[in-house]
Amino acid sequence: MLANEFPERTSNMRFRQRPLCYGALSIIVLLCSCHDKLATPGKTPEALCITAETFSIYSGGTLQLSATAQYSDGTSGDVTSEAVWSTRPGRAGRINETGLFVAYSDILGSETVRADYQGQADSVEIEVTLAARFLEILPQTISIDPGDEVQFEAVVEYQDETREYATDKIFWSVSPGVAGTIDSTGLFRSNPQTSGTEKVTGSYQNLTATARVTVGDTMASLFDMVTIPAGSFTMGDDNGYISEKPAHDVYIDAFEISKYEVTNQQYVDYLNRALADGAIVVSMGIVNGRTGPFATLTYFMFHTCPEFPDVFIEYVQMEDDDYEFQVRPGFEDYPVVRLNWYGAAAFCQYYGLRLPTEAEWEKACRGGQQLDYGTQDGSISHDLANFLGTGGRDVYQGLAPVGSFPPNPYGLYDMCGNAAEYVFDAYDRNYYYRSPPENPTGPGPAVVTGRLLNEVALWRGGSWASYVFFCRSAYRGVVDDYTDCNYLIESIFGFRVARSLD
Repeated sequence: MLANEFPERTSNMRFRQRPLCYGALSIIVLLCSCHDKLATPGKTPEALCITAETFSIYSGGTLQLSATAQYSDGTSGDVTSEAVWSTRPGRAGRINETGLFVAYSDILGSETVRADYQGQADSVEIEVTLAARFLEILPQTISIDPGDEVQFEAVVEYQDETREYATDKIFWSVSPGVAGTIDSTGLFRSNPQTSGTEKVTGSYQNLTATARVTVGDTMASLFDMVTIPAGSFTMGDDNGYISEKPAHDVYIDAFEISKYEVTNQQYVDYLNRALADGAIVVSMGIVNGRTGPFATLTYFMFHTCPEFPDVFIEYVQMEDDDYEFQVRPGFEDYPVVRLNWYGAAAFCQYYGLRLPTEAEWEKACRGGQQLDYGTQDGSISHDLANFLGTGGRDVYQGLAPVGSFPPNPYGLYDMCGNAAEYVFDAYDRNYYYRSPPENPTGPGPAVVTGRLLNEVALWRGGSWASYVFFCRSAYRGVVDDYTDCNYLIESIFGFRVARSLD
């Protein structure tokens, strides 16, 4: 190794090359062998080099630096505690006599750290970056078959309240590690012949978060999923509103979608788990996200009014002074409503699922037969769906229990009426003119953090309060992503879950 090839640690390999340290050229050995070649009295150092695992640290964190002297006889020695350490300009951090750099809280910037030892010196640049405030792993809980894989993601919120998916920055681990393993990218692989529950842990800066994966079970234990086969269908309606034009052919890969709309009981189970995990917070009758991509945004509301009193979920104080969510007796199987889009999306992510795309939803609604309405035969009546008014099987002044009407040809219930259903896509009235012919996901980003594009949510299928025209398979409904502006609006929006098939 040449004298100007002094090694430096990195996160991917133990050392990397860095520029020539101060001092004359000499033969330099790897740092891993330095510690057993300590300097002896009377030796004259000819070079000094600072090393560290990284030269970046988050605000409020600490970073240990080391100083190694090189001698004329080819030996080297750790002189970290003997060196004189200094930093400039000193605004973002300080360094003590042992080489420990301490970054100040809430201050970002670059610091030059210098070490001096017996006439030799070296300096490095330390970058002080944003500190993370919250870390969340998604999904929080998931069930898979032996031999299957699941990709975990990590969402970080920083001190400036920005958020990002930081999956590639996380140190991943799993315990006990009997039923599966996890790699450095967050990909969990279950063992083909083993079942059990594994705890997945992600670490970033000084934060850790955990999730649960059960091997030997499937999501069918939580949601009745129906497979929609791959294929093409005609999306849109040339006789409908401008936003439904033009009708166009779309190819969709096979996917799964829940047979029923998500119920009050299923949503309460999620809220209680999320509350225990610290993922949500409740204040003044509103459930907000606390961590994850939708932190601080509203998920669910308890507000009511005499005209629309149908709040079926309550937040109840227990005997031990803890609180929990409960469903009003008799309404466990009714579709959950009073949601913002974020409350639906967060539910899906918690379980490793997602909202269906707009194209997936319409394909599923049409039942493989290009149905005008997502009913048993494509027509609409009060015997087939719960929409505005009553008659026949529809005796409901408001919501009906899920599955109260016949399914469509794919076996999906309530694709027409009952609760209007959020879909994933952001809304653009003219999107169909440029929509890709295969698996469109809308005009917005593929991964949503923070508020939706244009702060508008898209819904499908009509509701118990909708006129017939708004219950059509092709109808595209929009609403402000914060639906708490109107009690009627709060009372009609629900969702169902979906997931891709490899």
